Amino acid sequence: MKLKNYIVAVLIFSTLGVFAGDISKSVEFLHANKDFVQIKSAPGYKIDLRYATKNNFVGENMYGTFKECWLEKSAAKKLRMAFKTMRAEKPKWSFIFYDCLRPRSVQRILWAKVVGTENQMYVRDPDKGSVHNFGLALDIGLVDENGKEVDMGTGFDSFSQVSQPRLEDQFLKEGKLTPQQLANRKVLRNAMEGAGFIQLPHEWWHYDSVKSEDLKNFKIVE
Repeated sequence: MKLKNYIVAVLIFSTLGVFAGDISKSVEFLHANKDFVQIKSAPGYKIDLRYATKNNFVGENMYGTFKECWLEKSAAKKLRMAFKTMRAEKPKWSFIFYDCLRPRSVQRILWAKVVGTENQMYVRDPDKGSVHNFGLALDIGLVDENGKEVDMGTGFDSFSQVSQPRLEDQFLKEGKLTPQQLANRKVLRNAMEGAGFIQLPHEWWHYDSVKSEDLKNFKIVE
């Protein structure tokens, strides 16, 4: 076995060993802490946590039985503002949440899946902490009036370059992104950025509610 593959295997084994205990502690912490708000399924809000299913780029459930969407309270406030803006433009559309607060115990599992691979750049080292681990980031999309996910040019967690907002003008000119797909992205972007969220330049679905240098003012969820 190559050294790199061996290290990855060890990381996966050791991480999965602490998974169940850590996630239950995370759930207890969130329910007891007033700094975090649970985002529940409701008219206009659809919860579809992809890492709590096998429908993700790793093909595995990394959340176990944890299927709740949580945000730090300041991010939840911004989300409510974004929802009002989106509904003003698209009254019958909804938000769909692919990932919300991600406990660091889950971040370690995800990191173990990608470390040493070409996808490592898309996952934050858990020792440094992802913005998701603070409940200050969202992976989010849109659903139309018929309950169908709005076409953004790629699906969630597609790591093709077409997913990258910073390259949209290029792909629009090349015909790899249609005007309608770009318009759909802008419905989401205008709502989220208008509420104070910051879009990740290489993922159309990812929005941070604070700058990375401000994370020191918030609590990480283990």
